[in-house]
Amino acid sequence: MWVVLNSTEKYIALIFLTFSILVVVLKGVYQILAKERFAWRKLFNKVQPITEKERHFITAFLLPYQQFTHAERKQFLKRFAWFRSRKSFVFYGAIEEPEQIKAYVTASAILLTMGLRNYKYENSIRRIIIYPSAYYSKIAKRYHLGEYNPRFKTLVFAADELAHGFRIPNDNKNLGLHEAAHALMFEFDKMRSWEARKFRLGIRKFKGLFENPNFKKVLEGSTYFRPYGKTSFIEFFAVAVENFVESPSEFKTHYPGLFYLMTRIFNLGTSTK
Repeated sequence: MWVVLNSTEKYIALIFLTFSILVVVLKGVYQILAKERFAWRKLFNKVQPITEKERHFITAFLLPYQQFTHAERKQFLKRFAWFRSRKSFVFYGAIEEPEQIKAYVTASAILLTMGLRNYKYENSIRRIIIYPSAYYSKIAKRYHLGEYNPRFKTLVFAADELAHGFRIPNDNKNLGLHEAAHALMFEFDKMRSWEARKFRLGIRKFKGLFENPNFKKVLEGSTYFRPYGKTSFIEFFAVAVENFVESPSEFKTHYPGLFYLMTRIFNLGTSTK
């Protein structure tokens, strides 16, 4: 049954249709120019530039940054500013120096993308929740220091453990890097880009190596990787990322094949700097 509109209703319908088309066009233009997914909140949440305090702080605590070239530092700071501005940080309890905690999380995520085009974690991270120390998970029924929840696209950290990971830069134990590695795997899981396909191919090779009986024997006799990494290939990947960032020279010496595979996954050169 056809419904006949009067002139006023036709005018209102035309306005609504025009507005809808305009919104679609503007979203498309935004995504092309900004190179990120459109969201209304982003219009009111501009990327805040790096402050001198943040720059000094990054230089002091982030060992890999100290070894970057000028161009790499510029890229890192640009990506750092975007992530810190765009992601939602939620603090529970009394958190000392929340600005530094944001920097630890942001640095963890961006360090893993320095060789990649996709650095925004738009498919995998929406918010970051911070507790002062170990927090109780009602789902797991135990205390956690950190986790990544892919369903809610959320990173959760205990602030003290997160800070500890950067205060000792070469102990191969960094909670921020570990959880960011989990998020990055989820980020590329279903993307169709060439970069995502290459990343997934690297992960499949990584899994194949982890499941290789000969490699497992070598791994069992080694103390270089934390024992927790031996529980599954997903956890081993996250643990290997910690070692890859914090002790690359030692990694390359003891596991040259695995080290090369990591450089391919993250699209980096084979330098150990």
